[in-house]
Amino acid sequence: MITPPLELRPGAAVQYRAADSGEWRDGTLVRSSANGEEWLIKNRFGNYWLNVNRLRPANELQEP
Repeated sequence: MITPPLELRPGAAVQYRAADSGEWRDGTLVRSSANGEEWLIKNRFGNYWLNVNRLRPANELQEP
């Protein structure tokens, strides 16, 4: 399966894997860390710093 490229810019919609449940949640990119390895994600639960490896585009299909 080909996945769309992850657009890393403030305001971009993404999904991230939650550490507490392992499920994919929706969020919005707020800003990058100084080294670019993490992004501040905003969603209905608050703001979180997450590693880029835990992000995927919001329009990607959900896993079963």
